Amino acid sequence: MGRSALSPREAGVGPRVPLYRTLADGVIRDIRAGRWVEGERLPASRELAHRLGVNRATVHEALRVLREEGWVETNRGGGTRVARRSAAGPVLGPAPAWDRIASALLTRLVAEPSPADPPLGIRHDIARLAPDEREFPAEAFAALLAEVARDGALLSYGSPFGYRPLRETLAERLRRRGIPADPDALLIVNGAQQGLDLITRALVDPGDPVAVENPSYWGALTLFRLHRARLLGVPLDREGPALDPLRAVLSERPKFLYAMPDFHNPTGLLYRPSRREELLQAAVAAGVPVVEDAFDADLSVEGELPPPLAALAPGQVVHLGTLSKALFPGLRVGWVAGPKEFVHRLAALKRIGELTSPPVLQAAVHLFLVRGAYDEHLARTRTRLKSRLALAHRTILARFPAGTRCERPAGGWVLWAELPPGVSGRALAAAAQEAGVLVSPGADFDTGRRDVPAVRVSVSRGSAADLEAALGLVGEKARQLSRQAARRSAEERAREREESLLPV
Repeated sequence: MGRSALSPREAGVGPRVPLYRTLADGVIRDIRAGRWVEGERLPASRELAHRLGVNRATVHEALRVLREEGWVETNRGGGTRVARRSAAGPVLGPAPAWDRIASALLTRLVAEPSPADPPLGIRHDIARLAPDEREFPAEAFAALLAEVARDGALLSYGSPFGYRPLRETLAERLRRRGIPADPDALLIVNGAQQGLDLITRALVDPGDPVAVENPSYWGALTLFRLHRARLLGVPLDREGPALDPLRAVLSERPKFLYAMPDFHNPTGLLYRPSRREELLQAAVAAGVPVVEDAFDADLSVEGELPPPLAALAPGQVVHLGTLSKALFPGLRVGWVAGPKEFVHRLAALKRIGELTSPPVLQAAVHLFLVRGAYDEHLARTRTRLKSRLALAHRTILARFPAGTRCERPAGGWVLWAELPPGVSGRALAAAAQEAGVLVSPGADFDTGRRDVPAVRVSVSRGSAADLEAALGLVGEKARQLSRQAARRSAEERAREREESLLPV
């Protein structure tokens, strides 16, 4: 890009914009200014990375964005060219400067890091938290979709609350866990993420405090930041949220406390029964509602779960659930259950954005549940999950450097590996990506975006051999970084000794 005005350090973009987005925007400006013309070939990614002083992974991400937005196209024989304009007609005048007219909300969203398609050269993905497509009960579910699609009534608009028979079935399943669920106080949503978005939109104004575990689910943190909430992080111990910090945070009267007591993301922690009761006692005393995200509650591999928070204090807790993590993520069927008055307000808010969720899909899910297919699928999933968690735990302890700490979860898809002092989670994730493995750095889950010395490992995808190979590669990179950290520490101690011997 010899003619390009692009420079990562001079792009005029705030520090929170991802570097690959900055590079992509620079290319777009160059194309608009005529520095690159239609059909012209861009330099190879290695050359671009060298010219711009960035790694090739960043360049690949920038090129991916440019392809998705239609600015460049990849040739069959390799290489990337500036995309040709549509043959439908001439372009009249310059394109709108979308970055200049974007709302403040969209600008904040673009500035937030978000998952993307795996870059080229990735062999193993232990970052993505989504069940493996090869394990979906696709044929059985497709047959149910064909069956319910014959009902013409399901092809019309439905209730914003969702398909009534499905709400009744879900309420019954929640009652088995001790939650006094009412179908008339249960709202079907497009996955738990939409439910959390509705709750946040209903309760949070810019500047309002929201209490969250620290670390916490990146999608929730991004959502809260998008709504300009002030995040109040509560550290975790081996039993759940640490009580003294929790009480201190609740004293600031946050709009709500967001908690994942069952197989917490990213740590895999299962709250102890006594800590659940103590958390609710503190929340009730402070007058703070609790939003319980039970996204992985169906994935226990070691016996019965403790009672959910919504069973212990139903008037205090809004309960979120989903089938996506146990079944398949494209299903997008979740629910919000809680106090009737509040759930009805969420339904009114939901209707503004989408009118209703798809009745046909919900009817198929209902049959999948009532005919026992979901529970059969869960039994198979739990068997595989138990062995994968055990394998990942063994491999982390054996292949990662001495001083790594990792607890074996009793369910859920993730493990949390705490690295030895001086080992950067971000550096490890970057080194692993260079070796062909995607793993999530701890910084993605930190309320303050700190470079936490930890990584999250997902066991949801690939074979056992793939998982073991991926963790072996990450462990090798972690050992290298640990040795480097040890050398730096030794050099610093030597300098301190030398300085102490100097005459004053």
